[in-house]
Amino acid sequence: MKKKRAADSDDRGLSARAFAALMLGAFIVVAVCALVGGWAGLVGIVVTAILLIGFAAARL
Repeated sequence: MKKKRAADSDDRGLSARAFAALMLGAFIVVAVCALVGGWAGLVGIVVTAILLIGFAAARL
């Protein structure tokens, strides 16, 4: 069952708790990639950044 929302609302259905979990997960991935270092770490950071930018763009 979908939640009702106002017509002028910018809420896309992601709760604050889910958003915080997503950002925490992304931070952990980036931290692990930074600890790994080298090209593998750099690629992991770039992929994570691209995924987060894509997620943000999809929510606009």
